[in-house]
Amino acid sequence: MIMNPGMLLFGLIDSGVAFFLVYNIVKAKFGGEKSTLARSIAAVLGTIIFIVYFAVIVWFNTNPYTVRQEVKTVVYAAPFVLTILMTALVLLSQPPKAKTEGDEETEAEQEEKTVTEE
Repeated sequence: MIMNPGMLLFGLIDSGVAFFLVYNIVKAKFGGEKSTLARSIAAVLGTIIFIVYFAVIVWFNTNPYTVRQEVKTVVYAAPFVLTILMTALVLLSQPPKAKTEGDEETEAEQEEKTVTEE
């Protein structure tokens, strides 16, 4: 079994990204940062995903077993693409920031200044 050291490093990084993606999604689903149960379940599931994903990447890169390049590309890119999509989803689903009282006063003052200048 011969594997390129660069590919091994990429496998570790890619598996780490998959771990954090699963960890954060499961933690949010089961109660967030305050729930010990949620963090425990998320850590266990994230570790299982890390191990399985890393094993798949190592298996893809051993000599006797070969997989088509298209399948390898999809598997390698999946954690990064999902992380980018989940980040965009989180940013787009946040409610708009409420205006504070100070902002409203400054807007009213600006309107008064505009009216007095005309």
